[in-house]
Amino acid sequence: MIVKGNNYIMTQSINEKDYFAPQISKSNRKIMIQYQRMFRFVGLEHYLPNGPALDIGCGAGPGLRYLTKRGANVFGADASRYALHHAQQIIPNAAFVEINALTIFPFADVTFGLILANEIVEHLTNGIFFLRECYRILRPGGVIILTTPNLWDIRRVTHPLIGKVWSGDTDPTHINLYTPKRLHTELADCGFQYPRVRTGFKPMHWFPPHHNPIALPYPPWVGNGIVASGVR
Repeated sequence: MIVKGNNYIMTQSINEKDYFAPQISKSNRKIMIQYQRMFRFVGLEHYLPNGPALDIGCGAGPGLRYLTKRGANVFGADASRYALHHAQQIIPNAAFVEINALTIFPFADVTFGLILANEIVEHLTNGIFFLRECYRILRPGGVIILTTPNLWDIRRVTHPLIGKVWSGDTDPTHINLYTPKRLHTELADCGFQYPRVRTGFKPMHWFPPHHNPIALPYPPWVGNGIVASGVR
């Protein structure tokens, strides 16, 4: 069931069908590789915190598909009703809420053991407000995991030199890009303990054969994406 809230369509300037199509069509194998790497970065590859898991900015549900496979009690929240309907078709047992991530969340204090915020803060004008709301609804000991483009990505400089557009600039709804240092600071300022930030979420290059790849890591800080976590 999708619960309607005060909605703000952050994808209003783009074609939602095209925007969410890659999430809908992504294979389970690719999802497992992506999210296993993410959760390994923050030390949650073998366990999940106690309590329900909220994927805020869940889109069409790739993160929910991963969390469901790991046995989590999952909730999905997004501003796009289109995405939520597709997510509900894929994960029918999950609970969904149409949410404005720039207002007070429609959840009680200390509700969730885990919050996944995958590629959402770059769409929001006020990241501090969003992080404070995440802190409010997490249980003590709960964990937030975030990903976002890295403003220090070296390709932001090199791509224009070869006539390419940096990935962080291809989405017109990216209005609040972060550096690793800024995200670490904001997590701490919002009360999160043990903030951790890593870059290079995707490898610099895959060596073939691709079914058994070797990933070349980016140097520290200049990788293409940020993975961050904090503890309530």
